[in-house]
Formats: sequence, structure tokens, C-alpha cells
Amino acid sequence: MANFNRIAGIYDALKKIVFKDQLENAAQHFLKDISQNSSIIIIGGGSGQLLKGFDNTHKISYVELSSKMIEKAKKVRTNAEVKFINADILNFHSIQHYDYVITPFILDCFKENELEIIFSKIEAINHTATVWIHTDFYPKKIWQKVLVKLMYWFFNLVTGLSTSKLPDFDTIFKKHDFILKSKASFFHSMIESKIYQKIE
Repeated sequence: MANFNRIAGIYDALKKIVFKDQLENAAQHFLKDISQNSSIIIIGGGSGQLLKGFDNTHKISYVELSSKMIEKAKKVRTNAEVKFINADILNFHSIQHYDYVITPFILDCFKENELEIIFSKIEAINHTATVWIHTDFYPKKIWQKVLVKLMYWFFNLVTGLSTSKLPDFDTIFKKHDFILKSKASFFHSMIESKIYQKIE
């Protein structure tokens, strides 16, 4: 998996140049709906801006490959109890079960065969009613698709990202029996935040 250590210091600034606050707004949109006293796993939370949206009853496992991103995330003021885990999600194992899974702009870093591994891991640590909050790019217009290609080119170059196209998120969630419960769109509908729940 790509390691964002090389650009950790400028990553947030880069996001704002292109998207202003839209990435953060999208990633945080459904956090207000998280129940109190919930256990949460955040995969690929980057510099930790997301942590501002939790309360003091939330217990979070924060799984992030970039050690420099974790250093930044630890400086973010949050009310939640956070356990930082410097690990690649493809090699991550946990005996803990979680009420919520949050993947903010991270699943686009994986090939579809790698996503199969991730989904298997998530399903193993799910409670029966686990809610998955997924936020990522869903380009529809030509300029949006060009922008995504440029982003992949950049991250391939500077982080060693090994994939160069967006997975079919909708298909893989459906394949693993997750049903879409709610959706919100941002940045000319190029970005979508979605709530999924496992069909039992």
C-alpha cells in the first residue's frame, strides 16, 4: 500500500487548494449520527482532522500506515478516547469488534483484489449491526474523471501508490451484502459520503 510519509506535511494544504473544505465536510457529514458509547475503527484517517467530530463516549481505533500522519493526528484536539495503530490494514488483525467502520478516502488506494481482503477483515470484526461510513470519489463528468486521473498520477509518483483507477465501490459493497442506508454528495457531486449496513 502507498505510504504518505513523504507528503504528510503538505497533505492538508494540497487538499484545500483543490477541494477547499469539501473533503473534510464530506468525511465528517455522518459523524453526528454515530450513537454514544460506540466503538469505532477509522481506517486511513490521515492527519486526523476527522477526530474533531467525536464525543467523549466514543472509543476509536485509528489505523493508519503513515507514521508521520499519526504524529499529526495525535496533535488534533478530540474528546474521544483514541488508540493509534501504525499499520497497513491489509496486515491488520483485531480481536475487538466495532459498532462503526469509517473509511475516509482510503478505499481508492487499493486494487479490487486487495479490497476483497479488506472487506473480509472488516466482516470479521463487525458486530451484527455494524454501520460502515464510506466517503470517496464518484466522478461523473469528464472534468471530474480527468481530475481523478491527475490525482492518481501524482500519488503514484510521490507515494508509490500501486493502483491507477477507482474501484467499483457500489458493486463491491453490494457483493458483500451491505445495503445503502443514506447518502450525501459534495463538490459538484464528485464526492459522496455513504452509510452502509450489513444485510443479515
